[in-house]
Amino acid sequence: MKRFWLIWVVTVALFTSLFTPFAMAAPPAAKFDRSPVEDKQAPISSKKDEPQTVLNEESGSTLVTNLQKTTIGKGVELTTFERFDARGWLNGEILKVDLGNKAVSADLLHPGHVSSAEPLSFAAKRNGAIAGVNGDFFDINGTKAPIGAEIEKGKLIKGANPGREQSAGVSTEGIGQLASIMLAGTVSFQSSQHSLAALNQSSIPANGIGLFTPLWGKASRSAAVFNSKSVYEIIVKNGKVIEAKEEIGTGSIEENTLVLVGREEGAAKLKQLNVGDEVSIQYEPKASNGKPFQFAIGGNPVLVKDGEVQTLDDQVTAPRTAVGYSKDGKEMYLVTVDGRQTSSRGMTLQEMGHLMKEFGSYHSLNLDGGGSTTMLARTPGEEDPKVVNVPSDGHERPVPNGIGIYTEKGNGKLTGLNVFTQTQLENAIRVFPGLTRKFTAKGYDDAYDPIETKEIKWKTYPSKFGTFAKDGVFTAEKPGRANAEASVKGVKGISRVHVLNQLDRIESNKSRLGLAEGANDEFFVTGYDGNGYSAPIEPQDVSLSYDQSVIKIEQTEAGNFLVTPKVKEGSALVTMTVNGKEAYLPVTIGLKTETVSEMEDLSKWSFSSARGSGTIEPAEGRNKNGVKVKFDFTQSTGTRTANVHPAEPIKLPGEPQSISVWVKGDGKGEWMSFTTKGADGRYHYLYGPYVTWTGWKQVEIAVPSGVVYPLELRTIGAIETNKSKQYNGELIYDDLTVKVSPTVDVPTSAKTKDSFILQNDEIGKERWKFAILADSQFVGRSPNSQQVKIARESLQQIVKEKPEFLVIGGDFVDTAYPEDFALAKKILDEEVGDRFPIYYVPGNHEIMGTGNLDNFKKSFGQNRYSFAHKGTQFVLLDSSSGSFRTSDFQQLVELRKTIDKAMKDPEIRNLVVFGHHPTRDPLSTKNSQLSDRKEAELIESWLTVFREMSGGKGAMYISGHAHTVNMERVDGVPYMVVGPAGKAPYGAADNGGFYSWTMFGVQPNARLQPSISGVNNGQTNWITAKVNPLLESITIDAPSTIASGEITEVKATGHQPAGLNFPLRYPASVTWTGSENVFIGSGEAANKALESKKYDAVFDSASGKLHALKQGEIKLSVESNGKASEKSISIQ
Repeated sequence: MKRFWLIWVVTVALFTSLFTPFAMAAPPAAKFDRSPVEDKQAPISSKKDEPQTVLNEESGSTLVTNLQKTTIGKGVELTTFERFDARGWLNGEILKVDLGNKAVSADLLHPGHVSSAEPLSFAAKRNGAIAGVNGDFFDINGTKAPIGAEIEKGKLIKGANPGREQSAGVSTEGIGQLASIMLAGTVSFQSSQHSLAALNQSSIPANGIGLFTPLWGKASRSAAVFNSKSVYEIIVKNGKVIEAKEEIGTGSIEENTLVLVGREEGAAKLKQLNVGDEVSIQYEPKASNGKPFQFAIGGNPVLVKDGEVQTLDDQVTAPRTAVGYSKDGKEMYLVTVDGRQTSSRGMTLQEMGHLMKEFGSYHSLNLDGGGSTTMLARTPGEEDPKVVNVPSDGHERPVPNGIGIYTEKGNGKLTGLNVFTQTQLENAIRVFPGLTRKFTAKGYDDAYDPIETKEIKWKTYPSKFGTFAKDGVFTAEKPGRANAEASVKGVKGISRVHVLNQLDRIESNKSRLGLAEGANDEFFVTGYDGNGYSAPIEPQDVSLSYDQSVIKIEQTEAGNFLVTPKVKEGSALVTMTVNGKEAYLPVTIGLKTETVSEMEDLSKWSFSSARGSGTIEPAEGRNKNGVKVKFDFTQSTGTRTANVHPAEPIKLPGEPQSISVWVKGDGKGEWMSFTTKGADGRYHYLYGPYVTWTGWKQVEIAVPSGVVYPLELRTIGAIETNKSKQYNGELIYDDLTVKVSPTVDVPTSAKTKDSFILQNDEIGKERWKFAILADSQFVGRSPNSQQVKIARESLQQIVKEKPEFLVIGGDFVDTAYPEDFALAKKILDEEVGDRFPIYYVPGNHEIMGTGNLDNFKKSFGQNRYSFAHKGTQFVLLDSSSGSFRTSDFQQLVELRKTIDKAMKDPEIRNLVVFGHHPTRDPLSTKNSQLSDRKEAELIESWLTVFREMSGGKGAMYISGHAHTVNMERVDGVPYMVVGPAGKAPYGAADNGGFYSWTMFGVQPNARLQPSISGVNNGQTNWITAKVNPLLESITIDAPSTIASGEITEVKATGHQPAGLNFPLRYPASVTWTGSENVFIGSGEAANKALESKKYDAVFDSASGKLHALKQGEIKLSVESNGKASEKSISIQ
């Protein structure tokens, strides 16, 4: 999980300083338009098909979630930052260059020819730059030539295209400046002098004469005259005309050779020349401020002038690059901002201007953005710079120029060591006791240039946490936080290292590998301790077992395993073992397509709809017949579906990796889906593309990992979620197929039981209680539905338990119409009344059909809450849109402030955050978690920081929405998903998929449990949960007679409304009791009871194993949420 260590809150009209570590009151969050926005314009050298995002609102508060500074050379500092505001995430980088430092210089980076482009890193490496950014806009689809002027080392390389004279650079006096660069040049022949209109440009003005030098390159010069019908070209070598023609030439220009191209009047002038005539050409750049440039590059527009952000009426967000200077011109700021990515939205030009001003720019110019945006920087001890931003193309785009930063060579003496882990996987500074981590050290001198280092000495301090081998391999010993130190002749460098608690479990980062013939793939192993802290495990610490005739596995330098197939088709199971902990990775090779149904027979299909209507009928398919579905999506503003079901569920062959169907579309944008059911009873909802096409197209949707085969196909669905889209539509389906991989048997792993959920115990009387009920999803038009009955029964049970308050955790209703909330209010009034406070926070169904919370707020007022109760701070958040940001960004600002305050407040001992959506969906489809994964990581990081930095205060996150009960820990913090109280479960019946509500018990004076130096967080003793399933009855499955010495399994089954049966065990709270001659317990206590021989039988309530020891009659009883069952067993 990414760690967000620097969290500051700042408030501005548009943007504010990154460098103000101060929390300020923030203005109310603006309403967020959840509707899609249209594209407006693109940066000049962007590809026409590059995606754009348009902003219609100003941002309010901004959270700075990460900020790191690194000196990479004398007078050169790199800062990377991450921001989060109501518009989304923003990642960026700043190079701050001290132009007053004589050891630092800046100059043009380019491929060597004007009409060529290459990745910026190529030019930087070739010229020895330590850092740089991309430069000017360019003729991306033609000559590749930059639009503006270029000056390198005081020499004019090219002139600016008309209207693009604005440039940025450094003057001959070493001062950064913005100025327009004009071409001052003449062509003289036959006693006459003519103005030179262009130099190595992709555009020659009308009636002008342009000059091309050998620096131009190979690109055609004809594009510069824009199809003019009157052109003329003169080739001059050593001052004399060697060729004159009416056709514009192509190809490279030889040394000592110049080419003049004229158009219209300019062509007429050149036609006066003959072969052998002498020609004199002179040119120089003229800066508008009269101060010559040592280097310059073009850009557009000016963002900041004389300290004022310019008025730029644009709304397009994109990746951006800009250059700026301080008021005295002695500091240069090179800035990039990533965009067109989930992790970074990009900026408008206006925003970029404000950002540059905040960074210190008194003057600033925009450079080329979009896919061109690139920043390079080296790290201390490295020779070549590397890309430090995330280009939106996924890789470096070839560009024609950039700005390079250079530093003078250092003294060549070792000054410092840059220490880091060899693997760059997340959380690499963490390691488990008994396992290893490889560290590396790179030496550098006083200029941060690399210095070769030999005989590095390694040590850990405090030394009790682990030891180092000579090769930099650290072996962890005792849990805690320490420093890894490298030293060479008294020069030292350090890195943090965190030894976690004992390894509890391991897993591969991939649940399976599906390889095509001849292809390969990589995986790595991650470990977890009992508190949910994770770390990558080095390959040398992992034992692998697999069929070596089917696959080959090799270690990579990055710390991964590379899997290569040896056969065309087959499968293998990789067993990974670390310190006795095992995990499995199925590997399959090859896929084959199998037909499931040709959809010829209409009688084998049926239709259903949610909030719509429709029919199915036979229609002409791709080959023969297909199934046409006609539907009406004008009857509701809620989510509407048009579903085609097989008359009997179709058992899909083998282990499908994807499901496909041919769809003849109507272009109206229906969202395609499949519904499948696994062998474990769990439903999986597979969502695919939107039908934006007309005619036939195959829709293929991947099957999520973690499903239990075989699968059944239950539904082919067309969905409309946009309330404003009202239409009648029709689609035709044909040829249903699956892609099947070879089968591989994977051992099942038992679910880890967390002591947080009570078993064989009750919430102690010393604890105060609060209850959570979620996901009933009833509608106002059906007040006597199954969902309403379950909700009412749950509320009645909650009232009997007398909690101090109740949280309705979202999706209490199914749609967001007034009659739905009227019924919700009626139910709560009748079942709870004023017995205790109710806090109702919305889920996604509280906006279903309306797209907003207006009706919810009319009935229930607030959409979020923050309050302290008996020493515990509660923050109840609104995730109705699937994201806290898009639901109400201001709540995140307030959450950060509340966490900061609670961390310091001696009256607050614990923190509970509730959101309808989990940060992590426990189900394999991952459809139910917060939609913004970085937002989820941010919440997790905040809670961990609170837990670790508050002196031992407790933290917890509770959610619903996934319709299953689940408990897991992430970096020391428990995360619980509560089950549904009305709507059908999503999870498997044997893994949390049952109707339930949950009661929490809080110890008001629990002892604080500091989490410092890696000390075990221990049990979460300040809070516990009792999961109460809604039961009609319980049955016990056990033999009536058992022989002495025999071991048998005893199972309990819970019977719920709507015929749902599930194994009555964890994660439901269950209590087993028995006659006096039976010991009931688990773990070490059960083992001791077996050894004591005091009992006729020992029942291990955790495993369900009954050990019959002596002859006699015993009784076993099981109870859960007020229902009980008893079984008499005779031991013979």
